[in-house]
Amino acid sequence: MESTYIFVYGLLKSMYDNEPAKFIRKNCTLVDEGWFPGTLIDIGSYPGALFKPESESKVFGEVYRIDKNETELVEFLDHFEGVGNQFEQPNEYVRKVIPVTMKESSVKASCYLYNWNYDNLKVISSGRYKNAKGNRD
Repeated sequence: MESTYIFVYGLLKSMYDNEPAKFIRKNCTLVDEGWFPGTLIDIGSYPGALFKPESESKVFGEVYRIDKNETELVEFLDHFEGVGNQFEQPNEYVRKVIPVTMKESSVKASCYLYNWNYDNLKVISSGRYKNAKGNRD
């Protein structure tokens, strides 16, 4: 991973108890809530985020510092997000390092951004995603 930080905005946030969210908490430390300029979209049972540097809207989520098992963490998250040559091309998500702002500072964090056409998808205007189940079902 090109950054020691990751930014999560959907089912990987600390409020969820699914296996991928637990895996992040096992290997990372939650630093703070953060945001980046862009758009959050509702794909159905999970969200997608678009990084738009000039946007006035924001995508909110959490910044984690990777503490251990970075290679295993990246492989796990790439598989969870369907990133890599073994998945449908183009991948639904791409992993990119983007600037993320927090209350007291900003960092460059790896983030999984939506990579498919989103013209017919609903925008989540609050920029905050919440799924009561905490899974993709």
